[in-house]
Amino acid sequence: RSRSFGELDRRTGLLASALDARLGAGLGRRVAALSRNSLELFDLYLACARSGTLLFPLNWRFSPSQVKEALEDAEPTVVFYEAAFRGVVDEIRGDLKVEAWIEWSSTGAGGDSEYDDLLRDVERSSVGLSRPSLSPLPDAAGLLHQPYLAISTGGTTGIPKSAVHTQHSYGACALNYLAAARIAEADVYLMLGQMFHVVGYMPLAYLALGRPVVLVTDFDAGACVDIVHAEGVSGFFAIATMLPRLIAATRADGRPVPTVRQVEYGGAPMGEEIIRDAAEVFDADLIQAWGMTELGPGTYLGPEAHRRALSGERPELLRSCGRAALFSTVAVLDDDGVPVRRDSATLGEICHRGPNTMTGYWNKPHETAELLRGGWLHTGDGGTWDDEGHIFIVDRIKSMIISGGENIFPGEIERALGNHPGIAEVVVVGVRDAEWGEVVKAVVVPAPGARLTGADVARYVEAELGSYKKPRIVEFVEALPMTPTGKVNRKLLQEAR
Repeated sequence: RSRSFGELDRRTGLLASALDARLGAGLGRRVAALSRNSLELFDLYLACARSGTLLFPLNWRFSPSQVKEALEDAEPTVVFYEAAFRGVVDEIRGDLKVEAWIEWSSTGAGGDSEYDDLLRDVERSSVGLSRPSLSPLPDAAGLLHQPYLAISTGGTTGIPKSAVHTQHSYGACALNYLAAARIAEADVYLMLGQMFHVVGYMPLAYLALGRPVVLVTDFDAGACVDIVHAEGVSGFFAIATMLPRLIAATRADGRPVPTVRQVEYGGAPMGEEIIRDAAEVFDADLIQAWGMTELGPGTYLGPEAHRRALSGERPELLRSCGRAALFSTVAVLDDDGVPVRRDSATLGEICHRGPNTMTGYWNKPHETAELLRGGWLHTGDGGTWDDEGHIFIVDRIKSMIISGGENIFPGEIERALGNHPGIAEVVVVGVRDAEWGEVVKAVVVPAPGARLTGADVARYVEAELGSYKKPRIVEFVEALPMTPTGKVNRKLLQEAR
């Protein structure tokens, strides 16, 4: 399916009117959506912006009980859901006080669903009016600082916190992105990430400049390569687990990809060899992004920095997540809130402030106050910075392993092992040990055809980083366990021996 800009405007106007006048879910009310990427979810994003409704885009990877808990917390007036999740909805709807459940199609055909019936009904009621509305929608200027999106953060247990963004803060996320991406007049964007994450500002930025967006419902690397050729895709954002698969699929396909001019990546530590492979295979500008649900994008490592690194001028920049985005201020602070030395060595906490920062967590004032203190958003990421302002993430401060009195950061080991040709994916955790306090454990997904032993992995780390950082436990798995938010379940790996 495809939709023109005019049709998108018409449908979002109809839906905004329906939210306000038909469903009682207008200004200040809440709705939720349980759906993969779809045209209908795009409608809802834009309609809520017009009606002043707070949207909770739910993680469709949640179990039924988790969806129920999330809805109990959000208390929406209406839940929109994709037909693929009808079984989940049927299981929980009797236990929830939701005024309306509205289904849209999963088939891609559209046109024959409760959602489409709603829009047709509103359109029939507005025949002869200057625009499809049953009542005046709120003035756009007055909605800028109204709650707009409540987006789930990552988590390994329970229901993740929801970071609340206004149109002002989410718009600042989009402006940060626009300044880094430098969207051109012939660009076509491929949306690989799911819009229940914060990354929805990326396709919205392209739409704001009148450029087409191609939505991927479920990620499949080979299918994405075909889409790149069919649609003339110029750019995409790939998280750490996607980029190696896209590289491999593009190589296997064999066709050049001349339309791709920009490859964006982020979301987790990326091995330097993967970055070099991306530069070779796509022959495009590279941009790394670092951010959080609570602030959207905070830093970018842009194309010029990548060129400096790949040319050998400053190869260490491939380990950096870049410098502060346009509307962000980023600093590395010590425990007293004082910036640490810009020497690429002194460790501190990476902190952020700027208009793209969320207003707070939904229904969690204590957690909000803990995160937003002293005028900064405290990310919990430990890092260093250099005299040019490049940020180098070492690891989550809470992830640090203390083994025999030595401080060891899993991220450093993961980056080193990410360069091993026999390793497809790796996660490093600390596990309790009677003698050492904690020891390093590496959980490895071998590359196809690779024959590795635990001793091979340990020797590689010892040669790269020193003996005390080598893993004393190596476990080989076919796939890494993931949380519902798409992050590796480190807690589960720590518990398994």
